[in-house]
This record gives sequence, C-alpha cells and structure tokens, in this order.
Amino acid sequence: MSHDALEPSTCSRARWAEGFARLVRPWLGLALVCAGFSLHPKFLQTFWTQDYLPNIIQQAGTNIVVAVGMTFVIMTGGIDLSVGSLMALCGVSLGLATTASPPPFIAYAAAGPPAFLAAMAVSRGAPPRSARTGLAAAVGVGLLVLIGQAIIHVCSSGAGLALGLGVALSVGICCGLINGLVVTRGSVPPFVATLGMLTAARGLTVYATDGNSVSGLPEGLGLVGQGTPLIAVALACTAIGALVLTRTRMGRYITAIGGNEEAARLSGVNVALYKTIAYSISGLTAAVAAVLLTAKFRLADTGAGANAELSAIAAVVIGGASLSGGQGSVAGSLVGALTIAVLNAGLVLVGIPDTLQGVIIGAVIIVTVLIDQLQRRARG
Repeated sequence: MSHDALEPSTCSRARWAEGFARLVRPWLGLALVCAGFSLHPKFLQTFWTQDYLPNIIQQAGTNIVVAVGMTFVIMTGGIDLSVGSLMALCGVSLGLATTASPPPFIAYAAAGPPAFLAAMAVSRGAPPRSARTGLAAAVGVGLLVLIGQAIIHVCSSGAGLALGLGVALSVGICCGLINGLVVTRGSVPPFVATLGMLTAARGLTVYATDGNSVSGLPEGLGLVGQGTPLIAVALACTAIGALVLTRTRMGRYITAIGGNEEAARLSGVNVALYKTIAYSISGLTAAVAAVLLTAKFRLADTGAGANAELSAIAAVVIGGASLSGGQGSVAGSLVGALTIAVLNAGLVLVGIPDTLQGVIIGAVIIVTVLIDQLQRRARG
C-alpha cells in the first residue's frame, strides 16, 4: 500500500489521540490533585468521607454554573470579565423585585430581552428594509416601555418570588446581550467591553440599594440554595450546556467561530449573531448562579460574586479549553470547577495560610495555560 494511502489514516489517528488526550487531561489533573493531597493524613481522614465529599460539589455549585456560560464565550475566542458583578446585580434585582419596587433601570433591563427579540423578529419581516428598520425600532422601544412599566406596577403590588426570579434571569440576559452587541457591533475587544460591564454592573448594584444588602427574602427561595437542589441545578445546567454545545447547530457554529472566525464567516455563519448568543448565555448562567447564591443565605449581598469571573475562567482553562477559542467542553469545565474546589478545600485541610492559597491556584492556572500553548506550538 502506498504512503499516500496510509497518510489519511495516520492523520485521523493523530486527531483522535489528540482529542482523547484533551478529554482525559482534566480528569487526570483532578486525580493528581486528590492523590497529592491524600499524602497528608489530615486530608486523607477528612476529605474521603461521605459527609465531606458532597460539600465539595456544593462549594463548586455556583462556579460550575458560571463556568458553563464562560465556556461558550471562550469557545468563540472571547472572554467575559463581568460575570461576578452580574451575579451581584442579578441577586439584588431578585431581592428588590421580590420584596419591594425595584428601581426603574432594573425593570427596563428585565424588559430588554423580550423587547429586543420582538424587534429582531419584525426586522426580519417583509421588505422594504428602511421601513422594516423603523418599525422594528418602534416595536422594540414600545415593548420596552410597556413591559418595564408592567414590571414596576406588579412589583409594587407584591410580585412574589416567581416574578423576582424572572427579573433576575432577564437582567442577566440583558447584560450579556449588551456585552455581545458591544463586542460584535461596536468592534470593542471582549476584554475591554466586559471590563466596562464589570464596573458598571457593580456600580449599579450599589446604587440600587444605597450600598445595603437586601434581606427578608421568601423562605421558599432557600430551598434551592443548598443540598440536593443546588447540585441538581448545577448538573442540569452542565447537561443542557453540553447538549447545546455538541448537539446543536448553534454549538457547532460557536465552535467553528473560535476555530477560525474568518472561515466561519465565509461559510455563511452569522458570526455576530452567534457571538452575541454566547455572551447572552454567559449572562444567563451568571443570573442562575446569583439565584443560587442569594438562596443560600436568603440575602442579596451587594458584594456577591467577587472574583467569580477568575474562578470561572480558571475552571474552563483547567478543564481543557483553549483561550484562543475553538477547543473546550462543558464537561471539562465541570471537572475544572471541581478541581478548584478540591484545591481550595485541600489547601485549608493541610494548613496552607490563606495568603498563599491564591498564589498556588494562580500558579496552577498559569501552568495549565502554558501547557496548552506549548501543545499548540508543537502542532503548529
């Protein structure tokens, strides 16, 4: 058999081996972390017990949810630094919408996604384009005002938990949507766009509450903040995210954009649309994480979500994703989040000072990214 006939088979095996190695690497990293800490008697006696292990998943719960959305953004070759601040803003939105009348900007932010979708639907209608654009803008603004006013009225009458949850989730989507539009339509680098949202969302959180946390939330909310419900929500988000990324056209397009954006555009992929969707998903998962965090303490804290963006990015990177885009998986991000939780727990159990824990986790992240870059150079 000729050399040319063997070459495709060899390349196929090489790609399969590379994919398998990327799939196994996060699990191997988690196993090595657990094995390394298990050399310490205190870790060995405390960690590997039926009472302690479930706590690890609970501690990683919110990070798992945020990491799912961050995976979509990083797969496009972008980054989202705003998720921590969005968690605080969405948590406060939940608290204010449930217990009192929220500020108008929260109500209008919650009205933003449905108004935007309606405007997009109208803009795709029949020609002419100029009339279509004007009508879409009118429909969008009209619905924004109507839905926003309705939210304010219902909340002032005692909205209850259901509307509060809807407001929190919609605010998260709205902020993610803004991030996506600024990146795609404004051609602003993702780092700058989401850094601006990080600052703005944190400022709006403090402004909405005068710097005070929101307490007195319904007892029913606390049911999802810990134990089995929290774990179920985190795993459900992981399962849905994995299915969307691997089994849908949208997921394939997002992966293609990260792999080669120009090639994806030339193939007919609406790059701006799918990038915007990726950032909107990140905003949604930040809102879900905010609900879990708020439910845990039945308190909407203005300081919630501090450094959550760093933990989420670390989970995605440790989970095998490439910061250059196009490579990664939601399952890997789950393993990455668990690895960070084990690292945090292990460092405490073996008596490492708090001041050094961040240094060690930071070093792990740098080494992981360095290994990824070295592998990319070897392939190139």
